[in-house]
Amino acid sequence: MIIDTHVHIGKWNNEDSVEKIIESAEKNCIKTLLVSCLGEKGYTVFPAPTDFISANNATLEAMEKYPNSIYGLCFINPRYKEESIAEIERCISKGMVGIKLWVSVKACDPLVEPIAEKAIELNVPILQHAWYKTTGNLDNETTPKDIAILAEKFPKLRIQMAHLFGAGFRGLADIAPYPNVYADVSGGEPEAGFLGFAVRELGADRIVFGSDAPGRGFAVQLGKVLGSNIPDDVKEMILWKNARKLYGL
Repeated sequence: MIIDTHVHIGKWNNEDSVEKIIESAEKNCIKTLLVSCLGEKGYTVFPAPTDFISANNATLEAMEKYPNSIYGLCFINPRYKEESIAEIERCISKGMVGIKLWVSVKACDPLVEPIAEKAIELNVPILQHAWYKTTGNLDNETTPKDIAILAEKFPKLRIQMAHLFGAGFRGLADIAPYPNVYADVSGGEPEAGFLGFAVRELGADRIVFGSDAPGRGFAVQLGKVLGSNIPDDVKEMILWKNARKLYGL
């Protein structure tokens, strides 16, 4: 079994359709996808409430059409507190299993605190985009250090940090002290030895598989785990067991 915790859907073109994504996932033995929509016609950096509600409706539609394959994550913009809280409540009540935050606000911003409190109340994780970019992050783009600040503020909040391979060794060091922070293996291409180091630093139970498809290919991202020099039981934890526990699937 393989659970992909980090997949995006939209209605951009036929190649990125939900049907194509599921078909591609199945070819790689991935049966369960945790998906978010960051905008029906393209990723929306600063979505208004109408934007993220529309995006979440697309996710709910996919969940209904593929109930055995797709679980949804609720995309919101913390800059709209009341609308975001209401949308989280709506989405979770309809079966979504987590919250997705992208680049509209840094994770350490006080604007995220009401979202964190609602996630704790509803007992769902937050999947937070994070990266250390050599070209420089966007103005409101979260770094692993920002996630560490949020994790320290809210020790009961479960956070999935996206893009472990984009966080790098520096990012690992940032989040290592906080047991409520998990990391998915998306971000960049396979790098020999890095996942094994991450397992030693974080523990095998804090790493989950995530591809960031369709921006990245399922097979290449699976290579990070399947090609790594780690025990088979640890690979199994990363590929599905940790995700099942983290999201209560």
